[in-house]
Amino acid sequence: MKKRNALLTVLFLLLILLVGCGQEEKENPVAATYTFTDSAGRTVELPKQIDRIAPSGGLTQMALFAIAPDKLVGISGQWKDAALPYVGAQYRDLPVLGQFYGMKNFNKETVLSANPQVIIDVGEKKATIVEDMDQIQASLGIPAIFIEARLDNTDEAYRTLGKILDREEEGNAIADYCHTTYARSKAVSEKIRNKPGVLYVGGAQGNMAVARGSFHAQIVDLLADNVAVIPEPTEGSMSQVSMEQVLAWNPEVLVIAAETEADFSALPWRELRAVQSQRVLRVPSKPYDWMGRPPSVNRFMGLSWLAARLYPEESGINLHEEMRAYYRLFYHYKLSDSECDALAMRRHRLSGFPWNDSVSSSFSVPRS
Repeated sequence: MKKRNALLTVLFLLLILLVGCGQEEKENPVAATYTFTDSAGRTVELPKQIDRIAPSGGLTQMALFAIAPDKLVGISGQWKDAALPYVGAQYRDLPVLGQFYGMKNFNKETVLSANPQVIIDVGEKKATIVEDMDQIQASLGIPAIFIEARLDNTDEAYRTLGKILDREEEGNAIADYCHTTYARSKAVSEKIRNKPGVLYVGGAQGNMAVARGSFHAQIVDLLADNVAVIPEPTEGSMSQVSMEQVLAWNPEVLVIAAETEADFSALPWRELRAVQSQRVLRVPSKPYDWMGRPPSVNRFMGLSWLAARLYPEESGINLHEEMRAYYRLFYHYKLSDSECDALAMRRHRLSGFPWNDSVSSSFSVPRS
C-alpha cells in the first residue's frame, strides 16, 4: 500500500512538472527573429521587433527619416545647415556613423557603440551589393539588409520598410504618394511627342554633367531628352565634361545645381540656346537638391518640380500643394505659403545674369 501511495505521489509530481513546462512554453511560443529576403536576394535573420536602426549612408538616412526617425541610432553625416529647420531638435545631435558608399567612412566602432539591431541600405542596386552587405554584416555581427529604391519602385520599398519596422500605416501613406507622383510624371512624359533637349550640370563651374542612363539621371531621362550622352560616365553622381562638349550638346533647357557659380552672362555660356532664351532652371536645394543629390526620396519633389516647369499645362501640378505634401510626409514639417515661395526660388540673379527657375511663357515644346 505504501509503495502504491509513493508511486501515485511521484506520478502526481511529474504531472505538475509537465503542466508547468507546458505553460512556460505557451508564454513564449513565438520566436524573436524571422528570415527576411532582401532586394539583393540575401536571406537574413531579423528581429521581429526593431527599434534601433543604423543607416548605411545619406540616401538611406533620408529614406528612413520619413518613416521612422525615432528608430535611428545615428546619422551618416551631420545635417546640412539648410536641413536643420526641417529636422526635429531631437534628431540633430545623433552620433555620426559615416557611410559605406560614397565617402566610405563607415565608422565600425561608432556603429557598434550605437548598438543597432539592423543596418539598412536603401537605394541603387550596385553590382557588388551582395558582397558589400555580406561583408558589413560579417565584420560587425549585425544583420544588414538592402532595399532597392528606384524611382519606379520606391513605393514598394516603403511598403517593405513599413512591414519590417512595424510602421505599415506610415509606409503605405508614403508609398501611395510615391506611386501617384511617379505615375503622374510618367503619364505627362508619354503625352509629349518631342521632348526638349535638357542638360543638367553641377559643380562650382558647371562642368559636371548627369549622364543619360545613370541612376542619378532618372528624372531628366523620364521627363526630357537628356543630351548628356557619355560613353563611359564616372561612377557617382556626375561626370566631368569640357565646355566644348557642353557647346556641342547645346541644350534647349539648362538645369543647374544649387552650388554652381558660373557666369552665364559671359562667354562661352551665353552661346547656348538655353541661355540666350533664358530657359535656365536652378534646382531648389532645401533641405537637399530636389533632382537627386543624393538620389534619394528628394527626387519625388524633383519629379513634380521639373514636370511643372517643363510642362505646366500638361502636368497641371500645383507646386505649393506638392511641396506641402512632400515636406509633411518626408520631414514631418508643415510649410507656410511664404516658405513655399522661398523654396521654389521663383526669381534669381547669378553673376549679373537675370534668370528664372521656371520656364517662361515664351518657352514651348511641341505638343502631342
